[in-house]
This record gives sequence, C-alpha cells and structure tokens, in this order.
Amino acid sequence: MKNQEDFIICRCENIHMSEIEEILQQGADNARELKLKSRAGMGFCASRTCGPFIESLTQDRDETPSYINLKSQPPIRTISMEDFIKEDFHD
Repeated sequence: MKNQEDFIICRCENIHMSEIEEILQQGADNARELKLKSRAGMGFCASRTCGPFIESLTQDRDETPSYINLKSQPPIRTISMEDFIKEDFHD
C-alpha cells in the first residue's frame, strides 16, 4: 500500500513517485531508462502528461546531453472492420 504522501506520476500506467524514486536509486540516469523500467509514459497519452516531469527528474543526473528524450505519439483508437467498410463505401 502506498503512503498518503505518495502521488501518481503516470496516470495511464498508475505509476507512483515511490516507484520512480526506487528505480532512480537503482541507477537509472535518463528518461528513456526510467520509461523502460517503470512503464511511465507508455500509456494512452504517450507521455504527454508525465514525460516532461520524468525528463526534469533525470536531466541533471547525466552530465552529457546524450540521453534520448521520450518519444511522443498521437493516441490511436481501434476501429472495427464494419465501421471501416461503412466509411469506405460512403466516399
């Protein structure tokens, strides 16, 4: 159980600050590594909400600016073949 002072960093993947701190203590020193180890930024919003915060947590830990920023992608929603076919016939 998380304590009351703990807060959610990534709402999409339900990642708490305590989990991020633990990964940082284990040696993660860039945003990409944090993302891969915690899944923060891999949810529906594609790191639009938590990405800037995660990058701000790690930017001072790496002395060289060689780390890779988190990649943002637009959200994708599935569409059924039936809806796809209907749209195709109307055009």
